[in-house]
Amino acid sequence: MADEPTNGQTVRVEHTAAKTDNDKTASVPSFRLREESERRRQAESKLNEVSAELEQLRSEFVKASNSLQHTQTTHSQDMHLFELGFKAPSVRRFLRREYTDSTAEIAADSRPSFADWLDANRADPLYSVHFDRLNGAAPAAAPATAPEPTADPNAELFANMRRYLEGNPNAGTSQPAAHTGRDYSVDELAAIRGKSNGTLGQHKDSILNTLRAEGLIK
Repeated sequence: MADEPTNGQTVRVEHTAAKTDNDKTASVPSFRLREESERRRQAESKLNEVSAELEQLRSEFVKASNSLQHTQTTHSQDMHLFELGFKAPSVRRFLRREYTDSTAEIAADSRPSFADWLDANRADPLYSVHFDRLNGAAPAAAPATAPEPTADPNAELFANMRRYLEGNPNAGTSQPAAHTGRDYSVDELAAIRGKSNGTLGQHKDSILNTLRAEGLIK
């Protein structure tokens, strides 16, 4: 600011020292602008990375929470079954799966608890067999089938020998046949067969000769 004389009068002249915004912008070096732009780009890139990591952590947290809830639910159901007396792990797994499948279409807020569902299905034919075992009632067993009789190659021989011992040895003959061989009882014949793998073994000829002499066989 200066005083200038004008027609004998003093006039105060003020010079404005402020610069416009355009002047300021024009005075910033270009490399400074490039540095600022690069820092902004790096900051945005870092923000995107952090956001992606945060989203991944959030997803893993949800999975971990669901897994923990599932583990706690399974453990609670398993302990309830164990307390009821279901000792076999396969039976407990079966009942837990059945509960999950049968209540899958029911709204969560209307879904019965595992204990209530289990108690309501005690009489169901699919589950009652397991409850019957808890009460000591074993499932009805299939009737035993008698084994098919095996053919006995010496059945006729034994039948004739028994008739001979229990009845008249001369029945059906006009003259009793005499012999000097040994008489064999049914028990003796059974013992001989037992020692000879079901055959008459070395006594076969002697036994047959005795029966022929008695007229029991031809």
